[in-house]
Amino acid sequence: MAKASRLGYVFINMKKYTSEYFAKKFRILLDKLLIKEGFIDEIKKARKELGVPVNDGFPDTLRLAEFFLKKLTKNEKIRFTFLSFLERFEFESGASVKEGDRKRVLKAFLKKRKSGINNADIIVLLQGRIDNHNEFITYSPAVSGVKTLSKIFSRESAIFNKFFGFDLLDEHIIMQFIEKYLFLGQAGVSTYIKSKISCHSCKHIGIAHFSPDRDNMEGQEEGPFSGKYIFNERTVKLLSSHFNGVFIIIKPYATKEQAIQYIEENWDDLKEHIIMKNTFYKQYGVSPSKIKESDFERNRLVYELHKLSKKDLLKMYSGENVFSLPGVYKEKIISAILKEQHNIEMLPDAVKKTAARFAKDTKVRRDIKDIRDI
Repeated sequence: MAKASRLGYVFINMKKYTSEYFAKKFRILLDKLLIKEGFIDEIKKARKELGVPVNDGFPDTLRLAEFFLKKLTKNEKIRFTFLSFLERFEFESGASVKEGDRKRVLKAFLKKRKSGINNADIIVLLQGRIDNHNEFITYSPAVSGVKTLSKIFSRESAIFNKFFGFDLLDEHIIMQFIEKYLFLGQAGVSTYIKSKISCHSCKHIGIAHFSPDRDNMEGQEEGPFSGKYIFNERTVKLLSSHFNGVFIIIKPYATKEQAIQYIEENWDDLKEHIIMKNTFYKQYGVSPSKIKESDFERNRLVYELHKLSKKDLLKMYSGENVFSLPGVYKEKIISAILKEQHNIEMLPDAVKKTAARFAKDTKVRRDIKDIRDI
């Protein structure tokens, strides 16, 4: 809600979203991933292939860093040692190393690290990557040429391609879930979520900002406004992954109040562009309320019970009602089991609908009906 004043627009009574609100959203997306049919089995299969503890992954980030270290070749260890040295050099000098300075920095590195390898430095660097909530452990521009990590990332990508569907919404978050869960289990994903929601730039699911710098551009020698200063291929790929979003461009001469007022005054148009015009996403009911809170454990229990035969349910039921007669459907037995054994009140019709909804959520949804306007 906006209130006019001599200073412009002052916004009052605007809804504020807490960190706990975003934490719930992240956990809902995680639950939606974990219940996908076959997902846990696929994770255990990948762990076994990679040499990761099968049941829960590694107990902490140090053991995971040691796992990666053992897999690196000698040349890859030299590369990681140099990356660690480069990070420390830039931190101490307070500036990024330019292309023309690389020979001088490399000379300083070889003088300090004659063997080129320092395992302690590599462990510190790897743990920093593991704790990073934006970059992947096994993939980023800095390590894209490390074959050992790229092979591991390709295995992670195979899991993503098998289980990602439109109902999971955010590709980057889901891929992070997969990587953290694969190597560090539930504890690793929980730590990732805590890290995300503690960052004011990263906790807003569905909203982010992008500010290009010289590393995103071609035509640097010609300079800005030359007509040749354009996004490079890596940046085009990055922005193209957000084809389903709306970009808001804020120039250096705009103010915070202007940006807020622009969104407030143009929200109907923005919303139309985001959802209503986009028939591809509209068919899946994507909206700000899509990530709804739900009792996954209760619904999973109902789903698992509903998969059982009437005969098996009768063996489980220990109450006084007689359900063995013809014409008694298993939903009625489940309703009684839920009430008497789990203190859950649910009518037979609700049992059937809950089981059907949960069954639908376990399937990967990627059937495309209409791709206009994307």
